[in-house]
This record gives sequence, structure tokens and C-alpha cells, in this order.
Amino acid sequence: MQLNRFFAKSLHLIAFSALLVVNVFLLRFLINNNFLSFTQSDVENCAPSTHLYGFDTELFSFQTQKIKQNQLFPQILSGIGLNSSKVSKVMQNIDGYINMKNIRAGNDYTLVYSNECTHPDYLLYELDPSKILICDLNGNSCPQLIQKTTEVKRESAFGTIKSSLWKALEESGVSGIIIDQMEDALATSVDFLHIQEGSSFRLIFDRIWIDGEPSSNGTLLAAYFNTGNNEHHAIRFENNGKFDYYDLNGRPLRRCFLQAPLRFSRISSGFSQRRFHPVLKYSKPHFGTDYAAPIGTPIMSVGNGIVTAASYTGGNGKFVKIRHDQTYETQYLHMSRFANGIKPGTSVSQGQVIGYVGMSGLATGPHVCFRFWKNGVQVDHRKLKFPSGDPLPKELLQNYLKYKDTIITTLNTIQGPAAMLLPSRESTRS
Repeated sequence: MQLNRFFAKSLHLIAFSALLVVNVFLLRFLINNNFLSFTQSDVENCAPSTHLYGFDTELFSFQTQKIKQNQLFPQILSGIGLNSSKVSKVMQNIDGYINMKNIRAGNDYTLVYSNECTHPDYLLYELDPSKILICDLNGNSCPQLIQKTTEVKRESAFGTIKSSLWKALEESGVSGIIIDQMEDALATSVDFLHIQEGSSFRLIFDRIWIDGEPSSNGTLLAAYFNTGNNEHHAIRFENNGKFDYYDLNGRPLRRCFLQAPLRFSRISSGFSQRRFHPVLKYSKPHFGTDYAAPIGTPIMSVGNGIVTAASYTGGNGKFVKIRHDQTYETQYLHMSRFANGIKPGTSVSQGQVIGYVGMSGLATGPHVCFRFWKNGVQVDHRKLKFPSGDPLPKELLQNYLKYKDTIITTLNTIQGPAAMLLPSRESTRS
């Protein structure tokens, strides 16, 4: 009896092994003869679907549009098919997320559809390069803020001016925001309106990278500028919780007044006791300095002060006058318009935009005529010398000088166009 059971188990084992061998040969036969194959499309179909800001791109479609001139946000919502009650509900939900004053013509917004035959389900709006706001257009849920991955990388740039400073900086991979910071840092020591060919610069700055791509945002840490005759340094340092730029001795570079009310402009007519007036066609004194620039170029206050006039006359056109202290006043003529909030009694700070270049009044082309008073007398501001501010406190000065030595060593090693200095220092994601 036991022998019969042994033979039965043996036969079962042999039969199972034979069946396994047959299946292997059959599977190989089917694959070799293309009866059974796996294509790349089969693999892709099995791959996980992609998502855009949390939306499955297989289930949703997207349409990106631009905000039109004078178009308001409620008009966008009603224009995509939302009734007045839904428009009101969505506007209540996004209140506090979007500053409607920052809505500009040309800004992008993206509509998200689950069914293109109906109105969109969501609207995506970029608050800034690193933040996306998701609005539920049915008004059923609160807006969701998506924070892109951001990281800060330290970079450097080097360049020599061949035609224009702006072009040299852009060719070195420096963004407009960093360029503006460089000009602000050195504005009281370098006359950027008279930069000569052959002048050179070296910069160290932190650039913000968003989702692995470089952005234009960042912070200038140090600048070196060689005009041929002089060397200029600007180093960013913190004092009492506030960052500013200092020279090699720890003195603040920010002085009482900027050298010009415009960025990267040119002088079209200087201060003169006798100048032929292009409109009146006779010679008369020109107690100002004309800076030519395209219409709409921002005009900055050269110093802190109080607006005493924001008015219009036939000769001056639209103008702003500012009293800085008991000694100095400035005036800015021929504006196209005033900046928001600029009126008599308004306090303004150095570098604040007070208006925009135009050609109102007696002017043959767009420019700002900049006038400067000292003790009630109009003078040529380019011939005045203003003292530097007080140096850093003693308890901070030693720390600054050590930091300065490290920065100068790094600046002196920069010999090429934009390059990475250090690995990423910060990374955020939400």
C-alpha cells in the first residue's frame, strides 16, 4: 500500500515537471515568433501619469491666456462663463491672496478643464515666479497656494565694457535685478553716465533658482568696479538688522544724494550760464542737467525729503520739487506723469520713483531736466562733494573687516563670465 502511494507521488511530480518544461518552451516559442511581445508603448501605458500642480494631465486639459489691457479680474471670470453669484463667491475666496493692484496686462493665467465643453474648473495664477495660486472656479473650496522648489546658489560674474555697461553685464549672465542693485550700491561713488570703454567689473551674488531653473531674482553681495582711474568696492553687510553696502574701510556707500535721478541714462544738456534754447531759439542760462531717456522711464528722488510741489507750468510741464533739508532742494521737470501717491507733503526716500520721463512743457524730446538748489541758489550738482557717512560701530567694524578680507579674496579670483561659486545654500518646497 505504501509502495503504491510512493509511485503515485512520483508520477505527480514527473507530470508537474513535464508541464513546466512544456510551458517554458511554449512561452519562448510565442515570444520568438512575435505572438507575444512588449512594445515601448505598452511600457509607457503602464507608466504613472504626469501631474501639473497636482492635476493629472491625462484627465485635465489646460489653456494659458494673457490678461488684456484694462481687464479686471471679475471680467476674466465672467468672460469664461461664470455667473455673477459664482464670480462674487470666487472673488471673496481669493481676497487676501491676490493684490488686485498688481494685476498687469500681459500677465499669464491658466484655465484647467475636466470637460472642455463646459466652463473651466480651476484657474492658475502666478503670484510671483515661485508661487502659483489655484482658484476653485465653482467656489466650493479655498484657494490653494503652491510653492515651487526654490534654492539659493552663489554665483559670480566678470566683464569688460566694450560698448555699454548694461550690455556687458547682460552678456555676463547678470539679471536686471542684480544690475539695479549694483548701480544702487555704487550710485554715490561711480558716475555710470560716463563709463569709459575698458572699464571692468566683478560681482558676487546669490541667485534664486526655481524648479531647477535660474531666475532673475537674487541679492548682490559684493561688487568691484574699475573705471581705469579708480577702483570702487561695495560689500553688503548687516548693521542693526538692516543690510547696506560699505566701502573697504567700513564706511556706508549710501550718501545724501544719488548722482542722477535716472538709471543708465545720458546727459543731453548740462548746467550752463548760457545755452541756446532749442524751443525758444535764443540763448539763456540753463540751471539744470538734462537726462535723455525713453518716455515712461522711472524718475527717482536723489535723496530723502518732503514733496513741496507736484504741479504743472507751461515751461516746466509736469514737475516735482522736493525739500531735502534746510540746505538742499531738487526739482524734476517735463514728466509724463507723477508716480502714485506723489503730492505736496508726501515723504519720499532716496531712490523712490516719483514720476516718469516725458516731454511736457517746453521740450523737444523725452528727458528730465534735473535742478539742484543749495541755500536757495541753483547749482551744478555734479561739482558738489558730499561727505561719507559714519563708519560701522567699533564692535561691528572688526567683524566687517574680517568678512571684507574673505570677500576681496573671492573677488580677486573671478576671471570669467557668470559661474557658480558655491553649491546651493537653501532649498524650500511646500
